[in-house]
Amino acid sequence: MKPRTKLQFRVVGLSSQLPDIKSMMTEWANNDCLNHIGYATKSRVVCMECGERFSTELVNRKRAVCPHCGASLKIEWSRKRTNQQFIRIGKADICEEFQVIRCFELYAYYREGREPHYFIREVLQHWIKDDGKREVMALARNTGCSGWCGNLEIRNKTVGSYYSIGDNDVYCDKYHPDSVFKPQYTRMGIDYRLHGLSFLDAINAIPVNPKLETLLKAKRYDLLSHWYSLRYKVSSYWPSIKICLRNKYKIKDASMWFDYLDLLTRYHKDLHNAYYVCPTNLKRAHDLYVAKKKRDDEKARKARDMQRLLELKKYAEDYIKEKSKFFDLKLSDGKIVVIPLKSLEEFKKEGEIMHHCVFSNEYFKKKDSLILSARIGKKHIETVEVNLKTLSIVQSRGVCNRNTEYHDSIVKLVNNNMNLIQKCLKKVA
Repeated sequence: MKPRTKLQFRVVGLSSQLPDIKSMMTEWANNDCLNHIGYATKSRVVCMECGERFSTELVNRKRAVCPHCGASLKIEWSRKRTNQQFIRIGKADICEEFQVIRCFELYAYYREGREPHYFIREVLQHWIKDDGKREVMALARNTGCSGWCGNLEIRNKTVGSYYSIGDNDVYCDKYHPDSVFKPQYTRMGIDYRLHGLSFLDAINAIPVNPKLETLLKAKRYDLLSHWYSLRYKVSSYWPSIKICLRNKYKIKDASMWFDYLDLLTRYHKDLHNAYYVCPTNLKRAHDLYVAKKKRDDEKARKARDMQRLLELKKYAEDYIKEKSKFFDLKLSDGKIVVIPLKSLEEFKKEGEIMHHCVFSNEYFKKKDSLILSARIGKKHIETVEVNLKTLSIVQSRGVCNRNTEYHDSIVKLVNNNMNLIQKCLKKVA
């Protein structure tokens, strides 16, 4: 949009005087940010940096140096011959009274037999004054695959809809080593190694989050990258994090480490003890407690099942007392046989075989219902519920509550023999 205020006119004028650094940023990103990959098969290796082939004899421990371009490659065993990478990079500068953050998007395209092709564009600039006033120069956002369109212009400082509004900001994966930050930002611990947070998020959050400032000054980017998604865990386990800082313990996988602390809490371990908080092998320690939790969960499940069976014992006796008069009932058309379920064990087996809720929803407690099992030989076909008050079929369900090809035949068989159910009902009437 067009500039309207004196500050916006000044930012537009200064932005037009900034040097074009796309070539410099591309060269730096290619050397320090992008992955250098070679795709190998049994017979050849394709270098994605120059597109040439060379022998697999040069591969050693999934690494190789291309004899054509000299690039150090990470080897992946694949028949692929193309690759694409995307990264957001940034550079910080000071322009008169402004702290300027320039954000770029870089696409790298690789193909066998060709030199790599790079596409870079500057998508956003932050212009920030010492008093906190700022303006944003950016491309227009859209909902297409690229996300940006138009030219660098003054844009709204916030973007989003009625339900979700956020800063017009870009998270940069890496900042150029020649980035220059004002002293008030370097005192916060911000430098070109910043990642895990965008620059704007960092300067807005640090003044009100001393923990975040501590992590930033300690260069603990392994935890910073989880600040927003796991902030509540950072606060909960802050004493343990300080022990890691004191012991210079590097957390390679923050999500796994927090899960590990949850397990330690479950087993009442001392989270102020470096022996537990800083394991030599995090994955092994994590898996050890996961296995222990699985064993305990299984033990607790069996105990719950046993308790439930004891509770159901009373219902089993009541069921036999109420429904035993139907146990001799057997309906058949020569192929399909329909018989009542005679115990809670049979209800459980029926539910497991048919994958429905005849046992879990405790149909054996229904005094006015008779549950029948329709079978062909030893194969369970459908489960039938008969209302003993109205002498009508409530439902007849096959596996996963679906009707089978025998559904109509089963319903007809039960309806035609409803008089036999009535006779059994009158036995102790």
